[in-house]
Amino acid sequence: MPPTATTAPAPTATPVPSDEVLVISRDDTTEKTVALTFDAGSDRGYAADILDTLAAEGVVATFGMTGAWAQANPDLILRMVNEGHTLINHTMTHRSWTGASTGAAPLSSFERAQELVETEAIVRDIAGVELRPYFRPPYGDYDDSVLEDLADNGYTVVVMWTIDTLGWNGLSADEINARVMERMVPGAIILMHVGAASEDALALPEMIATLRSQGYRFVTVQEMVGR
Repeated sequence: MPPTATTAPAPTATPVPSDEVLVISRDDTTEKTVALTFDAGSDRGYAADILDTLAAEGVVATFGMTGAWAQANPDLILRMVNEGHTLINHTMTHRSWTGASTGAAPLSSFERAQELVETEAIVRDIAGVELRPYFRPPYGDYDDSVLEDLADNGYTVVVMWTIDTLGWNGLSADEINARVMERMVPGAIILMHVGAASEDALALPEMIATLRSQGYRFVTVQEMVGR
């Protein structure tokens, strides 16, 4: 069922200065590491297939999910945690916090805190893990006010990306892999999606095989930033 909560509990995280919030789109390294990240905010899609591929290949990844998606798919949240993947907060409802991509009014600081805390509570109840300090903004939209509100709620890592596969935009598996390999650099963060509209899941086995053949090692965002 969709979430019905309208009031979030007060944040319990210790606020930090906003200038301590790290916005990362790529690790500053010459080492051949890569972080595979998957956003989950719409349907169940290919999430189970993606987890099957990662398990078969012995690869760890990072999943940014909305609270609504987590609430609808608790079995997959448990799999992600039990199989060693990192979870990041992608808000409760995937609304743009600034309105830059949607034309909507920016969310208030209270609304932003509500989006974070409701998602935290759902994931904590399902799997007993915390999402702090990792956050991925819906649509990639953020500004200084977003960083301040994240800091006030204990989020110190904003996870952006080096390469968007554009699988969500209709690219085929072959086109996805060609796009990734053309843009690949050490320390890259690759953005993919689990939804049925994307062929990222179909592209994943070849992507892993090709990157491995080029000497890349797969890490989670947590390993990459060391927080």
